[in-house]
Amino acid sequence: MGRAVITTDVPGCRETVMEGVNGFLVPPRDPAALAAVIRRVIDQPGLVAQMGTQSRRMAEDRFDVHEQNRKLLSYMGL
Repeated sequence: MGRAVITTDVPGCRETVMEGVNGFLVPPRDPAALAAVIRRVIDQPGLVAQMGTQSRRMAEDRFDVHEQNRKLLSYMGL
């Protein structure tokens, strides 16, 4: 969707973020770190737009439905 991402640095979430490129990873159970990242995002709207563009690019590169379907069919021997 082309959005900057703020997520917890845990498996399953961290794979969607390149720190400082398309978003931010926050340590688990660290409300102060989360607040600091949210403040940064609010204070730097240009950064958010830039990260959103990178998120979209990353999603298209990594999660393209046609490529994922091709891989799945290949794994199935089809």
